[in-house]
Amino acid sequence: MEAAACTSGRLGAGAALAHRCQRPSAQAALATARQLRRARRGAQAVVASMGLGFHVGQPAPSGLVAPQEPQLLLPEHDYGLSVKQMQVLGLGNDATGFGARLPEVKAEALRAKAFYVGDNVTETKRQVARMAVDTKAPGQAPPDLPSLLLDGRICYIGMALVPAVTELVISELLWLNYSAPDKPVYVYINSTGSQTMQGEAVGFETEATAIMDTMAYIRPDIYTLVIGQAFGNAAMILASGKKGYRYALPNSRIMTCPPRMNRSFGTTSNVMIKANELENATQTYVDFMSRFTGRDKEQVRKDVGRNRYFTPEQAVEYGIIDKVMQPSDAVAIERRDYEGMLRASQSQGRGARSGGAMAGADA
Repeated sequence: MEAAACTSGRLGAGAALAHRCQRPSAQAALATARQLRRARRGAQAVVASMGLGFHVGQPAPSGLVAPQEPQLLLPEHDYGLSVKQMQVLGLGNDATGFGARLPEVKAEALRAKAFYVGDNVTETKRQVARMAVDTKAPGQAPPDLPSLLLDGRICYIGMALVPAVTELVISELLWLNYSAPDKPVYVYINSTGSQTMQGEAVGFETEATAIMDTMAYIRPDIYTLVIGQAFGNAAMILASGKKGYRYALPNSRIMTCPPRMNRSFGTTSNVMIKANELENATQTYVDFMSRFTGRDKEQVRKDVGRNRYFTPEQAVEYGIIDKVMQPSDAVAIERRDYEGMLRASQSQGRGARSGGAMAGADA
């Protein structure tokens, strides 16, 4: 009996020890279960607040629901695009539930005709201005002021002589020579040349000589008129017009000045090269002004050695221009009836369409 009592005592002690060993594991499992329940409740609250995992009007799911991939609602016609292409282009509706819904795709947005020039201008369409220059394009007259001036054979130089201005003027001169070589070209000048009022060079001296060479190359006579100011090599362009047709408005100003070069840095040889080019440009300027004004080269070189201003009357005396234009003087510019041109073009187009329809009916 003592042995049995001892054995039962050992068993009771072992059971108590096992119970004590198992108690922490049960407590840990209970704590883990509580944490999972709290996590589920928090996830359900987040899902409900963000609108994920369930639809409006349905009860929230009992478990944690992972957010689904955004689904793209394609329009009625997908125009041959895949779902990925529609997503990249931003077309269709986004059904993620975040409230970011894109507008429906409309057929008008994908029409090539929406970008034709003839369509009306809207926020989603563009229209390019037609630079119609003496081409008599059907449907409308020249639409903008520069085209109207060029259609009247007027080249307007209203900026400093930079490469972009030179390119435009030369292009206009070549076009006018092609369109009507027997009619004069009117060059209106309001420019400071290739320098600023402070004497800073903004363009090359060859800009003016390129324009003058083109004026001498084309067949039409060149009539020049200064409006406002003609300084530096712009005055040389003014004086290069046809003798007897070089004009100035009463309150315009004319100035001759030598070519200038901005401050230069570098090796001595490079600076000397630039100085030699500047001397050559000055000699070219003197040669042209001497030929246009009829004065001696030495006198012209002395006069252009510094800035010299001329009134229109003084410019006539010096030989830069021939006449001061008064308000009563009329400039012989060819006038065009653009409304009549438009009506004639429209009637011609209607006649061509009716003739084609009759030919189709006969066939």
